[in-house]
This record gives sequence, structure tokens and C-alpha cells, in this order.
Amino acid sequence: MYDLVALRCEFPVLSGCVYLDSASTSQTPHCAVEEMNRFFLDYAANHGRGAHHLARKATAEYERSREILGRFLSVPADHLVFTKNTTDSINIVAHGIGWECGDEVVTTSLEHHANFLPWMALKDRGVTMKVIPHEKGFVDPDSLQEAMSPRTRLVAVNHMTNVLGTVQPVEEMTAIAHDAGALVLVDAAQSVGHMPFDWTGADFLAIPGHKGLLGPQGTGALYVSDYGNLSISCHGGGTVGNVYLDSYELLPPPACFEPGTPNLPGVIGLGRAVELVEELGVSDIHMHESRLGRIMWDGLTGIDGVTVYSPPGTTVISFNIAGLSPDECARRLDEMAAICVRSGMHCAQPLTSSLHPEGTVRASIGCYTSDDEISIFLETVERIVTDL
Repeated sequence: MYDLVALRCEFPVLSGCVYLDSASTSQTPHCAVEEMNRFFLDYAANHGRGAHHLARKATAEYERSREILGRFLSVPADHLVFTKNTTDSINIVAHGIGWECGDEVVTTSLEHHANFLPWMALKDRGVTMKVIPHEKGFVDPDSLQEAMSPRTRLVAVNHMTNVLGTVQPVEEMTAIAHDAGALVLVDAAQSVGHMPFDWTGADFLAIPGHKGLLGPQGTGALYVSDYGNLSISCHGGGTVGNVYLDSYELLPPPACFEPGTPNLPGVIGLGRAVELVEELGVSDIHMHESRLGRIMWDGLTGIDGVTVYSPPGTTVISFNIAGLSPDECARRLDEMAAICVRSGMHCAQPLTSSLHPEGTVRASIGCYTSDDEISIFLETVERIVTDL
């Protein structure tokens, strides 16, 4: 296991709060912030737009982050498109597939809005969205098999739900989709950096920089297995080699999918953050977070008046306290012990509203979470229940 005390020194904010909102956004380590500062102070320039030494340095560092991320995911770096976030990645696919009227997208009732609304919005183009059900947070692959048809063009599924923390059998689901001739998009927002996994089976992989990879907000990536499955949906500077009055020639991917000035400092900081995740080891991160998840789940389920919706074995745990709205519970946790949790619908209203009409309280664990923080959280929940 990694040295948790040393790791927590990378996140000064943790000295003043109990941070249990990593499913929304991770904290960014000091080493990544230093890397971003170095960009601004030492070599700030645009990417690929100049011959001077600052531009060459900025371009090299940006592309170095692409190599780091490719190595981390065990995918070719030139098949990674940098994006703003997971939502942006998914929308690039939604707008880049050459849909035909009558095509179908199959997704699940567990999805974040980012992996739900883009497919629903395709209705105007004659594309049908099929939603397969879940059972206590898990999708049965047989349900996917039943939903597949000759018109199914894409299966879009999350790897880990952001509400319940359940992990879906995406390998089996991918095999079913591919056997039927459909493409697969995996939303890895909650799982990448948190657990070991072979991502190479997906046709598209949408990932954030600001969750398990510990990078800054405004960063993300889209892995594209075969660029032949995707067309350009946004044009502009940086995507073209030559432009004439009546035509243009695109650069090869991934450049043609990255128009305009990119988030250079963010991507450069992301590269350093991913290196830190590599140093810690994803297997060790998974072991640490899973152990704390078991302690949290056992503790919450043992408190009268607390309803836990997530099944055991998760690190993203939704719950409610009888007699308190989710927002009021989150406010009391913050006021009583500076505990940061999420409350509400978690941008997954179809799922969360089925658990409780006002949503849930969600506590989520990161690689930097400590045993003491879980104890403080559980003790504070007990105090809230006792005071009601």
C-alpha cells in the first residue's frame, strides 16, 4: 500500500475538512498544480501554432500528457482526443456518428444525464433510444440481449453508477453488442483511476480528468478505437492542414477532433496527476477505497433511521436520514464537522428519484480518504439521528 500520510500532504485542503465528494470531483494534488503554474510562469504559449521555443515547449508538454494517458490506459496515445469532460466526450460521439433514420441507441436506467440526454436528443434525427432496466443497481446482460435489434447502432453504458456505486458487466455487454454488429460507448467517469480494468474492448471510452485521475476540472478525454466510426462535428483552427476558398484538408486525428485553443495548463496538469495515480498503483487505490467503503456501508446500515440505497461493496454510497431532506442532511454534516458530501439528484434523476422523490445524500471515497475521516462521518451521522 502507498503512504497515505504522505499522499494527503499533496492535498492541503484536506487539513480543514472531511472530503467525501470525490464522485463529483477529486481534489487536485499539489504536484499537478505546480505543473500548471510552471506552464503559466515559464512557457505559456499556444499549442502547435508557432515556431518559437515557448510554443514548441507548450506543444511538447501537452502531447506528453497524451502519451502518459495512453500508457496509463494501455491504449495508443494517438487514439485519445482531449476534451473538456466526460459530457463533452459523449457528445462528440453523439454528434459524430452518421445516424440514419430508424437507428437505435440502447442505454440503461442507471445513467448520468451525460450518457442519457445526448441519445434522447437524437429523436429529431429519427434515432430511437431504448432504456433497459436495472435490478438493485445492476444490469442483467440478458436484458441487453433482448433489447438488441438489427437497427441497434450503439450501446452506451456506464461502468460504475454515480448514484449507487455499482459496477456493470461491461465486458459481457460489449461482447453482446459487438456480436450484434453494434458499437459500444463506455462512460468510465466513476471508475477510471479507481479500479483496474482493460478498456481496449470499447469502441469509445469517455473519461474525465477531474475524478479518479486527480486532474483539474475542465479536462477529459475520448478514446476512439477506430476513427472511421466518427466524423468531425466541430471545425476550426488547429484541425486543418490546408484551407482554400472552396475547400479544406483536415489534419489526421486526433488533431482534427481538437479545434481551437485547448486547455493547455489543464491537460499538462492532468498528465502529472495521472503520473501520481500510476505511482500509487490503481490496484492499491482500489483496495484502499474498497476497504473504507465496507467500513462506511457497515456503519451506515447499523444506524437506526438511516436508509442505505447502495449495495455492499461500493465506494459511492447513497443514503437518507428519516425526517431530513438530503440537502438539510448535507448542510448539517458540513456545519457540524466540515464534512463535504453531495445531495440531490446527482444528475441522474430517473434513477435517483426512483430511490426517493427528493434525492439522496451521497458520500464517496477517494484515494486520499482516511479511516479517521470515515469514523468522523459515521459519528456525525449518529449525532444527527440522535438530535432529531
